[in-house]
Amino acid sequence: MDLKNLKNRRQEKRAAHIRKLLNDSQMPRNQIASISGISNTYIRDLEHGNIVNVSRAKLISLSVALNLGLHEIDHLLNDFEGAALSPDDIPVFIETSDQSKFSKAMLPVRDRFTLDLMMLSAERIPGNLVISSSRPTQSIRGEGHPSYTERNFVETHPIYPELIESIGRERKRHLTRNLTRFKVNQYICKTCLEEYICNCTDKTELGWRCRHIENLIWYLKNYDNFNAHITCDCPTFMVVLKEPPEDSGSGDKLLMTYLPPHLVASHHSGRFVGFATENSDVIRNFKDDLCVTQKAVIQEFADKSRLINFLEALIKG
Repeated sequence: MDLKNLKNRRQEKRAAHIRKLLNDSQMPRNQIASISGISNTYIRDLEHGNIVNVSRAKLISLSVALNLGLHEIDHLLNDFEGAALSPDDIPVFIETSDQSKFSKAMLPVRDRFTLDLMMLSAERIPGNLVISSSRPTQSIRGEGHPSYTERNFVETHPIYPELIESIGRERKRHLTRNLTRFKVNQYICKTCLEEYICNCTDKTELGWRCRHIENLIWYLKNYDNFNAHITCDCPTFMVVLKEPPEDSGSGDKLLMTYLPPHLVASHHSGRFVGFATENSDVIRNFKDDLCVTQKAVIQEFADKSRLINFLEALIKG
């Protein structure tokens, strides 16, 4: 086989791989383009094998949009004669979150790291933030906590620990930056919060969770724009709503993920973990539901000093 035919076969193999990934995703091309930051035209050229030299960064960004696991990304890179993922690639994952755009469609999210990247995409946007959850926002966890809690995933790929820690650092940085101008309102179920500490039998994890609560206290003390509301109502889903200013020309963004019946990370990656959207009908329904949550706020803890006393007592046991 001559060199030209060999190159053509290699090019067709790559194009076939891209087509299979696109078809398996069952997502419209415009959604994939929105999440990846890659144009529809470029994606179409990839499908048809019209591009000989595809940058490593574009392959990783496309992989994130397609919800590929880290080993699947390795396989794609290998197909394009690239080395497996390394810590040097982590900045590309972070940059992809800056390029990603929400759409009116319900964008599916698989794997924890892709969910965290979508959270980071929302937290980058200036505006008020509303969180409904069973524990304090993960944006304020201590460094080292994510990789310990998700150690079942950490074992699956060499870059996973540093990837999720890097995303966590970026999330905290953008959350803190936005607090200088915009409000964060978090609604946390009292029963879930107590169970988060009291039902933890892993001493190391318990230490991390107590530090998580300590960080919550620190933000409450140091930022007037940071508010936590304790409720007697337990959320079914963990929801993050970003509300950009009206003059920004950007609509509200919603991320929703399920709350597992236990707080131990699954051994299995690749599962559907939630979705992201700027669909106004979906967001309106969440806002209606938020009104119910707001009515469930325990007034005893509406005063910050009382709330802080409650949180300090919780971690002291």
